[in-house]
Amino acid sequence: MQISSQKCIMTGYLSLFILLFSSSSFALNVAKVNGKAITDREIKEALNQVNEGQRANLMKDPNTRRQIVSGVIEQELLIQEGEKEKLEQETEYKQAQEVFRRQYLANRVLQKNLASKLSESAAKKFYEANKRQFSTERVHAFHVLVADEEKAREIFKQAQPLSNDDFQALAEKSSRDPSAKNNRGDLGYFGRGRMVKEFSDPVFSAIVGETIGPVKTAFGYHVVRIIDKKAGKPLEYSEVELEVKNQLRSEVAQSYVGKLRQQAKIEVDDKAVDKL
Repeated sequence: MQISSQKCIMTGYLSLFILLFSSSSFALNVAKVNGKAITDREIKEALNQVNEGQRANLMKDPNTRRQIVSGVIEQELLIQEGEKEKLEQETEYKQAQEVFRRQYLANRVLQKNLASKLSESAAKKFYEANKRQFSTERVHAFHVLVADEEKAREIFKQAQPLSNDDFQALAEKSSRDPSAKNNRGDLGYFGRGRMVKEFSDPVFSAIVGETIGPVKTAFGYHVVRIIDKKAGKPLEYSEVELEVKNQLRSEVAQSYVGKLRQQAKIEVDDKAVDKL
């Protein structure tokens, strides 16, 4: 498997989630660029989007290993050139530094406080408690998304007697979902794991032909028409392990942030939001 130098350089900057490598007082110097040492830690950081198993396989291949090192060397050359041109003094650099600071602190506090709740045993326990979510069951639904509950209740009353075609016309006209202009509120077939729990639970509990709402999520208030259902079968843990862990991580993080919100004083200027 080959990895381009450009990909190796970019992985360190495009990652949304920061993976922290264990630190050591001893660093292996792999190369030098104008006297500046390139250590094994910097090589690892160039692969921070690759899981441990893949990283080990990549590093086994001599050609790939040298390409990775070459990519980090080229990155260092660019960094040194940027330092010569004093790019660190530019406003764009300071803005990027602030973006990194915010991302790092947000990710690090989650990693530090939630790690104990994301163990393998915790994931399996979560799977056992939510087996129904991890199945091949599918639902086809239309929806209208609005900003507030009062408007959603109005839409719900309007939608009740409507045919499916008329419901879609209502979605095209009234939904704040950006995709509604193209798909007329049609979500297609989806599984439980594709939607947030607040949405999927009531939708999968409804019957075909039923209109439900308002359904509140972080996106707003939904009015949903159930078009069709396809029965499924439960999947084994080994088949959905990654999905289980991702969902557990999401729910644990949401719970943690929810508690922070409850403890905080938050003020939102709705007029300013509307101008965004």
